[in-house]
Amino acid sequence: MSQTQSVLFDPLTLGKRAQRIRLEKNFSIESLAKTAGVNKNTVVRFEKGIPTRMDTIYKICSVLGVSPLQLMEGKLIRGRDYDIQTHRQEPAPAKISGHVARQDRIQTDMHGTIIGDLNYRLPEGTLRAKVLEVRTLDKSDKRTHPGEELIFCLTGTVGIEISDVTAILKKGDAIFFWGTEPHCYFNADKIKSVSVALSVVCGES
Repeated sequence: MSQTQSVLFDPLTLGKRAQRIRLEKNFSIESLAKTAGVNKNTVVRFEKGIPTRMDTIYKICSVLGVSPLQLMEGKLIRGRDYDIQTHRQEPAPAKISGHVARQDRIQTDMHGTIIGDLNYRLPEGTLRAKVLEVRTLDKSDKRTHPGEELIFCLTGTVGIEISDVTAILKKGDAIFFWGTEPHCYFNADKIKSVSVALSVVCGES
């Protein structure tokens, strides 16, 4: 592996996985940096997904009690990294405040997904809602982005792959996950040619 983290693995995914472990272990950025013998700003940059030297990653991982390989190959844990709400369960109450900032264009990508954007401004970040019309059994390109994402199945059967997890959502089902995990969508309905979902992404400003 090169002096910086492998370009074959998304630096944003790696940094955010390390951040979640740090928070689970109740380390502040300052205490992690001090124990690892690195600069505080180095930890901040690493967690933001900026490519970092491998020797620095080893130092940080050592304090977190995980190897870089374990961090890269980490299995997602339901309830920590993602959670699924089926239409048979009582939905959890949700409260979101904000206002519509603008309505973006509707566009079609190469995988037959029609997306209409609504962007919201929240006090500490942004909320982006997208309507996805998934028209193909083929998986879309994997993507990552800052923030948390909710996928709510409106019609049909929507498939979503998040790192090592594959979820099949029927009408009324929803899944929450960290957008920094590589993910893609596909139409899992064997009868309908189109499945429709609502994607809501809440991220930093």
